[in-house]
Amino acid sequence: MTDNKNNNEAVIETNTSGDENPPPVVEQLPEDKKTKGNKTAIFIGVLALIFSLSLTALAVYFYQQYQVLSKQQQAEIVQLTGKLSSQADKQNNQTQAALKLKNQLETQVEQVNQQLQRVKNENKLYSSDLQALQRSFSETTVRHPNDWILAEVEYLVKLAGRKIWLEKDTATATALLFAADQRVVELSDASLSPLRAALLEDINSLEALPKRDPDGVVLALSSLERRIDKLVVAGLTIPEKTAENQAEVSSDINDWQANLTKSWDSFVESIVVINKRDRAVQALLSPQQSWYLRENLRNDLAKAEFAIYREQQGIYDAALHSASELLSGYYDLTDSNTGHFHKSIQRLSKRKITSDYPDQLKSAPLLDSIIKKRVKKSLASSRVE
Repeated sequence: MTDNKNNNEAVIETNTSGDENPPPVVEQLPEDKKTKGNKTAIFIGVLALIFSLSLTALAVYFYQQYQVLSKQQQAEIVQLTGKLSSQADKQNNQTQAALKLKNQLETQVEQVNQQLQRVKNENKLYSSDLQALQRSFSETTVRHPNDWILAEVEYLVKLAGRKIWLEKDTATATALLFAADQRVVELSDASLSPLRAALLEDINSLEALPKRDPDGVVLALSSLERRIDKLVVAGLTIPEKTAENQAEVSSDINDWQANLTKSWDSFVESIVVINKRDRAVQALLSPQQSWYLRENLRNDLAKAEFAIYREQQGIYDAALHSASELLSGYYDLTDSNTGHFHKSIQRLSKRKITSDYPDQLKSAPLLDSIIKKRVKKSLASSRVE
């Protein structure tokens, strides 16, 4: 008991010195307690180390698991991305195929519409042709002999119109209209008197037109064109001065004043000579200029020829006026051949190459109306029968 008490008591050192601040009292533990405390600390440290190693291992394990999971997720994401991209490409391809199919269908629809429109137009043509055939057949079955004469009159009138507006041949057109009038006379039908009046009026209007002879005018111009090289070009010719009565001195002494005046005038004229000429002196043309002059004249005549068939009166007049000016200015008109050439140009320049043709023959619409009325009447009578 005393030992235990000695062991449990703490050794307290006292300061025997007389210091006012004694040192702190340190309690010393026994050796057994020190050993237990060290073991406890070591055990706690080992536990802490084990715990930290466990935590580390656990962290490493979880990190590895996280890496594995992240790799799996990335693989799944890549796989899903690939699937999505393939599906998107497939969808795009399907969309393009659908658009292509849509365009093809639209093209086919448009072609079908065009074919339908073409078929409709052909049906219209066929229907109109069928109606014309039916009308022709009906006309052939119900027409009277006199109706064929009217058809011949219609043909003659239409042919006369073509002669007027296409060929400008009024003489032939007049003859055709006169033949049509004779065919109407053969019918001896009083109801056709207005038609005869219209035919005669057309004939009179054509006969009143100025007579045109385009072929004759062209032949005349072509003949003059071949004579251009024979024309005489005006050269350097000095006209002779006009003869003047020379003053003679009178022998009568009473005429001394007149003789003095005459002598003075003769003296002055011998110093200053003035020659009066009635015509201007023409300059001499070089051969090259003469060639150009002939070509210009030939060109004017060619333009006049082209203007005749086109009935261009302005071009015709301008061309012949230019030719006349060239002849007057650069050719010797005193020469018989050249003078006759100039007169021919002036005579042809007065010709009228155009005519005021009628826009329409008055007999044409009247004849068409008469034929339609007769056909309708014949068809109506045939239906009644």
